[in-house]
Amino acid sequence: MPLKKFISFIPKTCTSKLTVIDSGYVTCTEASNPRQLMPSRKPAITLITPPVSLEERYGRLSGAGNTLPSLGLLSLGSCLRKAGYPVTVIDACSKGLPQKKTIEYVISAGPKYVCISATTLTIHSAVQVAETIKAIDPKITTVIGGPHLTAVPEKTMELFSCLDIGVIGEGEETIIELIKNLEDDTGLSNIPGIIYRRDNDLVKTGPRPFIKNLDDIPFPAWDLLDDFPKSYRPPPFRFKSLPAAYIVTSRGCPYQCIFCDRSVFGNRCRTHSAEYILALMEYLFKRFGIREILLEDDTFVTFRKRLIEICEGILRKGLKIGWSCLGRADAVDLEILNLMKKSGCWHISYGIETGDPKVMDFIGKKISLEKIEQAVHWTKEAGLMAKGFFILGHPIDTHESIQKTIEFALKIPLDDISVAMLTPFPGSMVYEIASQYGEFDEDWQKMNLLDVVFIPKGITKTELKNYSRQMIRKFYLRPNRIMNYSMRIFRNPKNLPIYIKGITSVLKDIGRHE
Repeated sequence: MPLKKFISFIPKTCTSKLTVIDSGYVTCTEASNPRQLMPSRKPAITLITPPVSLEERYGRLSGAGNTLPSLGLLSLGSCLRKAGYPVTVIDACSKGLPQKKTIEYVISAGPKYVCISATTLTIHSAVQVAETIKAIDPKITTVIGGPHLTAVPEKTMELFSCLDIGVIGEGEETIIELIKNLEDDTGLSNIPGIIYRRDNDLVKTGPRPFIKNLDDIPFPAWDLLDDFPKSYRPPPFRFKSLPAAYIVTSRGCPYQCIFCDRSVFGNRCRTHSAEYILALMEYLFKRFGIREILLEDDTFVTFRKRLIEICEGILRKGLKIGWSCLGRADAVDLEILNLMKKSGCWHISYGIETGDPKVMDFIGKKISLEKIEQAVHWTKEAGLMAKGFFILGHPIDTHESIQKTIEFALKIPLDDISVAMLTPFPGSMVYEIASQYGEFDEDWQKMNLLDVVFIPKGITKTELKNYSRQMIRKFYLRPNRIMNYSMRIFRNPKNLPIYIKGITSVLKDIGRHE
């Protein structure tokens, strides 16, 4: 529909201030409801994340949890909206909504289709929502998507009869084709990338090709969220300024780490262009007042030419925004780190995983401890803060290898660490081999990276938990770390309540001993 004709459908009270956003979509910034859109005869769709509390997601470290919204959900929302469908987004997980309130919001939205994005941890909560919705209104079609369904589609659909259709892999193109076919009653068998019920059988169609040009996807629909960005925040000490948001600039991963599930986005990396990322940053800055961006894709620093274009673009535009990112230690050098620092980057997180070379080889990380140590030193030399992600309980971990990991974390000049338990997620290589190397409790509701669901031979569950606490305690209760955190709090006193909550949560946990 032409833009002028489109605007004519918007209430006159809105026309005083119209904004054209991502892909020409029109919203009104002076309406009583800024998300008010043109009337539509198309079916209403509600997108949700399941209601899972911070305690369920982060366990004993819930005070240091992350409440940023689901980017996948917002991407689906923007694509459906661009296709003309009325969309409601209920990010129950990030908002900490209980089951009852989530159901009330869903029913009040009056959807014909409810689409739920679930991880392994949240799949049971997703099912509870779907069951209740179907009991209230059996005519509502429930669609499930996300990494868990993609990894084990048949098993998930067989276990949970309240789920009508599953979307396998990337959902942006699939969901639009799916809703159109359902409305036109043209059948589902020719739609790639789904699993659905036909009579008493499950039908799984062929795989959908990956989206070739990620720039074709409109910006995530943050404006569909209530009170964004005020009600959403990163974990304590992952930001300098608020409000903050996170973005993902690529999909797929060419590396073969055995603990990663690559079933959704595949093994070939596809990226947004530098121009798209810069426009997205500028949009967040101007439209929502975002002052800090977390770049959350593992391969962000891998594409050097694009990284340089992004850094130089931020400087050229004079975009006064801070940012942090993830990266592989073998993809950086001092020159690029200096440019990142100059353009506003202040923090980079490296996936280190272990301090034992034999374990590193086994998990397929394909990086040496020497390269990691060099990268961290370069990061500090460039004036950036460095964080290390570690995993305990790898299939061939021993008491000795875990001690090496602890020693390595203390040896290199990291500012922060994160310690997770090896979790064999469905879709990962370690999921297939875990039982050969130890005891595997395949309880999806415990798979939060902190509970122990896999215990390698020769180590007990209690010992793994105590090693985790020991590692965090030894790292953070050093004079230089205490001073470092004191200075960070001093520089950002307005965030003191958030910092205290996170620190208290960590201190309570490391004080325990099982």
